[in-house]
Amino acid sequence: MYAASLYGLKRAAIILPVAWTGAWLGYYAYTDTLRRSHIRERNRELSHTLMGLPGDGPDYSKPAEEIEREALKKRYSSLKFAGRYWNPYVEWREQGAWEWALWKIIISTITLKLFYNGGVPPERPIPDLPLERPDFSLLYPSSSSSAEKQSSSSTNRNSGSGGSNVDVTDKLTLTWLGQSTSYVTLDNLTILTDPALSDRTLPSRIAPQRLRPSPCELSELKRVDVVLVSHNHFDHLDPEAIKELGDSCEWFVPKGVAPFIRKFGVTRVTELDWWEQICLNQLIIFTSFSVQHWSARSPLDTNATLWAAFHVKSHTEKPKSFIHLGDTGYSPTLYHAVGRVLGPIDLAAIPIGSYEPRWHMHLQHTDPEGAVRMALQMKVGKSVAQHWGTWLMSDEAYNKPPLDLEIARQKLDVTEDQFCVLPAGKTIVVE
Repeated sequence: MYAASLYGLKRAAIILPVAWTGAWLGYYAYTDTLRRSHIRERNRELSHTLMGLPGDGPDYSKPAEEIEREALKKRYSSLKFAGRYWNPYVEWREQGAWEWALWKIIISTITLKLFYNGGVPPERPIPDLPLERPDFSLLYPSSSSSAEKQSSSSTNRNSGSGGSNVDVTDKLTLTWLGQSTSYVTLDNLTILTDPALSDRTLPSRIAPQRLRPSPCELSELKRVDVVLVSHNHFDHLDPEAIKELGDSCEWFVPKGVAPFIRKFGVTRVTELDWWEQICLNQLIIFTSFSVQHWSARSPLDTNATLWAAFHVKSHTEKPKSFIHLGDTGYSPTLYHAVGRVLGPIDLAAIPIGSYEPRWHMHLQHTDPEGAVRMALQMKVGKSVAQHWGTWLMSDEAYNKPPLDLEIARQKLDVTEDQFCVLPAGKTIVVE
């Protein structure tokens, strides 16, 4: 009896994992077949529309006509099936938890990277991860107090206040605060992207810890008019930031993200689908657009919410534009389309880190060469590297992204002024 029971347990230990894996592989094969069918249909429709343009196709030496822009928006619109969003790109494949487990448990063990720390030196601060204070005197020029007094005084976070009744510069500026968090000013409007300033991505000792501290406290940003959230991953959306900012500002988020933010009492939150627009103050238009990534706050809600990038453009006497990409893999067809629809662009925050191992990461995180190619395809005047040197979450060395970016710049004939790496906290002005 005991031997028979033991034999049954052994069989179950083999059959159940195999059946579970087989069921998921079957599901992925079925859904990916449907996804690719949608892609083929969209490509046929796009090709038919473009071939109907005068001259049998678009003239890429000229700005896109309205019919081309609308056709590209339709081709790269969001795609949803059974409550989950899909990436509508030929380059994408569904990965699943099994691929992450293959990387983290099996391959990392074989390559001796299971406990790899990215080569981070023990001393703090880390010499080649510079840190600066934001230039508050530039950002808030009319303040009568010194920058130090200003940074230590209390901040008004009353509902609708924008953070405080503080005048801001009318210049186009960007202050990189680490990972994908940037503080941008554009025509007297202040924008905070992907707010995540805590020491760890999660309130747990096993979560990644910052390689360098945040350049400032959230309370030191005296005015925040708009928060842009690219997706709901922990390193891009910190509940502590939601609690502090609350209804003092407008929140623009992808489809499905609003309920999570509303849990913290926020009501001024607007969801945008890809290519949807919203106008603020009748002068500045925010456009959500397509990127190649995914979303999740837990294993049970993978891709239940959308992911997005944002384009911001002022319609003033001297228009200015800014793009926040958040996270994305590189797709040459997608970013050519973005350039045709939205380019040229004055300033862009583009990710360059968390890209190894490439066999696993290339779909969701571009490498520096892909980042430079994106900037060229989108016709960006000034690009700033982000999503690196903050939390270590992949296999490349902590300081490798800027080194690979320099190689990519040389290969693609792009100057450091066109695509730069900033010390965390540094404020730059784009003329």
